[in-house]
Amino acid sequence: QGSNSSFNSIVSTGGGYGGGDDSQSGGNGGSGGGEARNDSSSTPGSGTTGQGFAGGSSGTNAGGGGGGASAVGGNGVAATTGGNGGAGLSSSITGSAVTRAGGGGGGAEAPTDDSGGIGGSGGGGKGGQAGSIASAPSAGTANTGGGGGASGDYNSGGEHNGQNGGSGIVIIRFAL
Repeated sequence: QGSNSSFNSIVSTGGGYGGGDDSQSGGNGGSGGGEARNDSSSTPGSGTTGQGFAGGSSGTNAGGGGGGASAVGGNGVAATTGGNGGAGLSSSITGSAVTRAGGGGGGAEAPTDDSGGIGGSGGGGKGGQAGSIASAPSAGTANTGGGGGASGDYNSGGEHNGQNGGSGIVIIRFAL
């Protein structure tokens, strides 16, 4: 799970980890981690009310996407595509609209191009894919708190680990 961030008495809970291999549930957190591929006994991680949403469910050989600040992570599509990361939340606290805290894409073990889930808007990383067209997942974008993409590898295609989420940011606005 990601680390909590705090200022004064306000605490933002770190994001949940994505489920690994065939039997690990996604972790609970500010936003929940996606469910591991292939397993009816695991579950997506849940989000924290007022902070983020749950991760997505898995499909055969396709993990669920991580939850985002404004939407649940997408479900994996059996034998084809990892779930997309949930959308982040837009804020104009800096004077211009910026979306942050998108969920990471789920990984897939599918022999098609671009089968890793797309990262959610707001810095979520793309999920990886295994098979003969193996590609590594991408990390979450720095200063957005976006989730990292999940690995698609499972005994084939290379050794690509799931990626880290992007660093968060604390912005304080006050009148002078």
